[in-house]
Amino acid sequence: MDTTELFLPYFSAPYTRRYLTSSYQKLNLTQPKTKSYHSAYSFIYHLQHGQLYMKQASLSPTELQPILLFYGLVQLLKACVLTIDPTYPANSQVLAHGVTTRKRKKTSYHFLNDEVKIQKHGLFSHFLDKMFHVKQLESEKFKMNTLFEQLGDMHELFYQMNGSPISYKAQKSANSIQLPSELLDSYHMTVSRFERYLSSFPTSGYSSVHQINEQRHHLHLTLQKQPTLQYSAPWLYDRQRNLYLLKSYRRDGYRYLPELAIHYLLLYNLSMICRYEAEWWGELLHTFDGEDLPFILHYLHVAQEKIPLLIAHFLQDVIQTN
Repeated sequence: MDTTELFLPYFSAPYTRRYLTSSYQKLNLTQPKTKSYHSAYSFIYHLQHGQLYMKQASLSPTELQPILLFYGLVQLLKACVLTIDPTYPANSQVLAHGVTTRKRKKTSYHFLNDEVKIQKHGLFSHFLDKMFHVKQLESEKFKMNTLFEQLGDMHELFYQMNGSPISYKAQKSANSIQLPSELLDSYHMTVSRFERYLSSFPTSGYSSVHQINEQRHHLHLTLQKQPTLQYSAPWLYDRQRNLYLLKSYRRDGYRYLPELAIHYLLLYNLSMICRYEAEWWGELLHTFDGEDLPFILHYLHVAQEKIPLLIAHFLQDVIQTN
């Protein structure tokens, strides 16, 4: 998928300086024009390098794709951070990846059950803070299976592999949403409790000002504003802009992440496996053992299309919503 068109305006230095100046002004930063002059070329080069990595991933064998996709994502995220933090990188701490993987077991290892752990410092925590105002994730662990289920684009494969859906697909028209009322039984909630649940997510776009109506086995609700493609918890978007809601209520402590953070963690782990677990990676791709491979192959296809879209939407939203 050629995503060049998504970023064409930014490959003009005068346009990018105006764009960054506007962003810094909305953030009330001092000397926004001066800062935009200092950060414009760094922004452009990160964007350009990110695109090059992503394009090479689409042309490369599966064995190498996770490495190229991860470093492409890193470059694109650095461009995004520069729209908010013109001093990036202010120190060496924010250059680290900010994530660790556990030591792998040589036998009975399954990628879906693997997990990554968040470190205090690094790019991961920095971009989550600057781009999405998400903090305090240090030492939290995320399983690969949990990350996959937070991607709407993976839900059809979960259904095919497990024989049962993991989510409800919303019927959507403008700001109106329709869901099956059996969701209330699945979540063990009344309508009013479900209203409070949605309202507890600032990213849901829902406000209890608009009450939910239950009619003919369906829930009808109106969103006050459209959830963003990048962070819409508890809603999950796919590439076609369909909305999903996980079928089972996730208890307190379950952490919904912005989608770019999910891609970062998945690709970090896969890229580490490519580099340091060559035997397991090679056997996975050629023996078809277990259930990991279908998820990984489908995910790599999704990531190549979805990541540029998420980045492009973030860059558009910067000057519209800051």
